[in-house]
Amino acid sequence: MGSKNHDRSASDQPGTGGHRGRRLLSSIERGDVAAIRDGGLLEDLCSTVDDRPATSGWTPLMLAAAMGDDEITQLLLEAGGDIGHALPIACALGHLDVARRLIAGGAELTLEDPGGMNALSLASQAGQDDLVEELVRAGLPVDAPESGTGMTALGRAALAGHATTVAALLGAGASVNHEDRQGFTPLLYAASSAHRLTCRALLEGGADPNHRCGEGRSTLGAAISARAYFRLEDGGLEVRPYDEAELLPIVDLLLRWGAEADPEGRERGRARELGYASIVKSLSEFGVEALREAG
Repeated sequence: MGSKNHDRSASDQPGTGGHRGRRLLSSIERGDVAAIRDGGLLEDLCSTVDDRPATSGWTPLMLAAAMGDDEITQLLLEAGGDIGHALPIACALGHLDVARRLIAGGAELTLEDPGGMNALSLASQAGQDDLVEELVRAGLPVDAPESGTGMTALGRAALAGHATTVAALLGAGASVNHEDRQGFTPLLYAASSAHRLTCRALLEGGADPNHRCGEGRSTLGAAISARAYFRLEDGGLEVRPYDEAELLPIVDLLLRWGAEADPEGRERGRARELGYASIVKSLSEFGVEALREAG
């Protein structure tokens, strides 16, 4: 949030609690504690709501959480500001000190962002291990499912490939084989995103290597069909297959932990289709009797 451009838009748009309300928002963005404390701006705290497109409906505390300003967050809390969705915002951006302030100030732990993700899911997706531990310690259930997807924080960490966060969540008692509404487990998410270290952490935590989701996709099949997402200069995304050399260690890891190839050869067929000769060989060698070892 660039201060000059946002200061200008905040002062031009109506509906933000009057002139002092607009000045309050601008001061938060600038980190100007003196202006907030001594400029009479807190008088309009409760009536100020940001109506700019990027932050429409945000309270001053939500804006302070996005900026990661611990001192201003405390000042607004002491003045009785509306916390709103400030905690999910702080967690998504990894602002640990601000999150601690908000939790101490009575933030609702299970509140979800507009996308249906709670604070623990957002912190886990961002790989913020300290925040994860703070939220669990504060009482947010480690397996609290997202209302939209049914995913838990462990699934988010697995999908993003944060192996240390996965370990932290498992240590806090997260269910390693939790199924979301698609029937996906954290291991299936990690495999489909080609995150080898995360797959290992989940397997060591007791993940089932032979789980299949409702549509029949296996962890082996997910690893073989993993795709990488590349952001283009125009802002779009391009999906490309991984090189076989990146996927082979994951396939071998799953096989060594007991993943069984489909008897009808669906995984081998998919590997042949993609030109993955080494993966076809591994599936053939391990498919009959997988070795159960943490190699």
